[in-house]
Amino acid sequence: MGWTLRPLEWLRAGILHSVSTLEILLGGFGLVAALVTAALLSPVLGSLPGAAGDFAPIGVAILLAPIGIGVALSRRAEVERFINTVRGRADEVAVSVVGSTDARTAAPTAPAEVILDTSAIIDGRIVEVANSGFLLADIIVPRFVLDELRRVADSSNKLRRGRGRAGLELLSRLQGLEHVHVEIVDDSADDALDVDARLVRLALERRAALALTDANLARVAELEGVRTLNLNVLANAVKTNVLPGEPLQIELVEPGRSADQAVGYLSDGTMVVVEAGADAIGERRDLTVKRVIQTQAGRMVFAALNTHDGAADDGDAA
Repeated sequence: MGWTLRPLEWLRAGILHSVSTLEILLGGFGLVAALVTAALLSPVLGSLPGAAGDFAPIGVAILLAPIGIGVALSRRAEVERFINTVRGRADEVAVSVVGSTDARTAAPTAPAEVILDTSAIIDGRIVEVANSGFLLADIIVPRFVLDELRRVADSSNKLRRGRGRAGLELLSRLQGLEHVHVEIVDDSADDALDVDARLVRLALERRAALALTDANLARVAELEGVRTLNLNVLANAVKTNVLPGEPLQIELVEPGRSADQAVGYLSDGTMVVVEAGADAIGERRDLTVKRVIQTQAGRMVFAALNTHDGAADDGDAA
């Protein structure tokens, strides 16, 4: 029986392996269409007189079969384009649906890269943020930002020169962190553009976030659709959260704007204004928070001296 299977093996190995699945489907469709057409013509052909009526339907079926297969295979390119078009539109719909669902239900993903502005480098806090492990992204320093930092370091103005040199030193510290990847990249943008425009353009090209402290640049970047990491906003976000009615104990260090006010500071630098505290300047006193105000410059706390301090002082005097 083995010799009877050899033709099937030759057919499978020689023909079926060289024919694509799409060609098999198209050929099958063409064959079915040809046989259906032959079946529809059979009543008419069968009515022919004599032997013609007996053999005409079979002959027409045999004739139409290769024609149907050939016509179907000749449309392979059009069918492939149609399938690819449908598949592409289905993928776009799937991506849009998943994207809209993620936008509603999922938290925004962290950027893969963060580009540093000159202001963020000079500010210096980016080094501590990166060293803490909260910045889960590669740090990108554009060549033109590095050039601007060098120009500031070479400035004739003593203050600017000091800030520029401090920025270069901080950048060197940032590169020395083991778990932080810092890359200096070249930019092919037109040199006629200012640094801010080139930063926004580079962030859009690399789909990166922009670390900065410049509020004006932050507004421009957000209008262009660039995600910004404002170190000032971060600093305000991690400051101690105090609520009205909570007790505090701080040292009052200087007078406030009003004659009877005193000012102290929390450990994170938050200003505390104490009403009727001018006489306690230089002392560490117990306070009660009255209200908390959020301003553009940060959070400001208003508090009052605890009354038992005054009572205790009177008792000691007696």
